[in-house]
Amino acid sequence: MKNKNKFPSAETIVDQAYSALPKADLNSLHSATFKIMMKYKREYYKKKVKDFLNRKSLSGFLSLKAKTSLTKEMLKPLSVSNEKKTILYSNFMEEASRRISQVFQPISGNVAEYCIEIKLREVGLKENLSYKRKYKRSDFTFFYPDFTNSDDIHRVEVKNVSLRERGVRGLSFDGDSMVGFFNDSKEFTKETIKIIDKHCRKTWGYCYIPPEILKEILSKRKAKRLKSNDEFVSDMNRFVKLGTI
Repeated sequence: MKNKNKFPSAETIVDQAYSALPKADLNSLHSATFKIMMKYKREYYKKKVKDFLNRKSLSGFLSLKAKTSLTKEMLKPLSVSNEKKTILYSNFMEEASRRISQVFQPISGNVAEYCIEIKLREVGLKENLSYKRKYKRSDFTFFYPDFTNSDDIHRVEVKNVSLRERGVRGLSFDGDSMVGFFNDSKEFTKETIKIIDKHCRKTWGYCYIPPEILKEILSKRKAKRLKSNDEFVSDMNRFVKLGTI
């Protein structure tokens, strides 16, 4: 493996398994790929621990014996049990990163939604009258003139910092507009903008993004249906009152 910090592609892993077991059946071949993946993962963790312990800031007071002991402890498998099951992690780093991901991923999305909701309330919009959360498969659904006497709705998907492919798919299936706090203008490729523009033209919606990211994008390419997320609340307020953005 040329670069131990980089995992091989799925095709590479399957090719390696197939080369070792050319006559294996489908399930045996798949099982072999799992073993190869675990091997790469172990090597990856070993390389990360070695690089950490060899940092210049640590080299002055860590003896070879101390580094060996620390390496052993940092790579020791960890078993965590609860009432339902026992989970085995490769080491404490994997357990910590998995727990953090499980906790912060849903929190991250909720934070974005609550930030928006606070600003909606500031302009007088009321939940269950002007809008509903988690209604008709969307994060926010706005009503004109109100939920009890609705002539029209506008569905909005909320994204936090990353667009990703599923963000575009979510807009296509579950939203008329999308609002987010994206932090990487490179995600808005020519093709992605084309998809967003095409969808939002049909729904009379927009994709609302941070003004600094919008400025970066517009300096490189045209995007008719991208707007600053600073305009989102006023646009939704207009829709609730007038039925149009």
